Amino acid sequence: MISALAITYNEEEHIERFIKSLSFVDELIIVDSNSTDQTVTIAKQLNAKVFTRDFDDFSSQKNFALQKASHEWVVFFDLDEIISKDLADEIQSKIKTSKNVSAFKVKRNFYFMGR
Repeated sequence: MISALAITYNEEEHIERFIKSLSFVDELIIVDSNSTDQTVTIAKQLNAKVFTRDFDDFSSQKNFALQKASHEWVVFFDLDEIISKDLADEIQSKIKTSKNVSAFKVKRNFYFMGR
């Protein structure tokens, strides 16, 4: 029902926490831009579908990821974002109960230096 997509490059510091926060999705696709750290290894160990692709630009990477998605609903998040349980529940609820809707916008809270 839901595919989550992300673009990575040397994200070993964030990848595990990120993937675990997406436990509610049915499919996780990572498009990695030739990381030189353990990003790909960690993602594969956590059952993400990982594709390696040279980086042209963000839109090309995202479009490539979108082509790999197999579910009707797709979410894009960045690796430094954490998807809370409340947000995961709300996404699932909205998808199940909203008819004739093709997109949703997620409000984001930005924190800088703990604020």
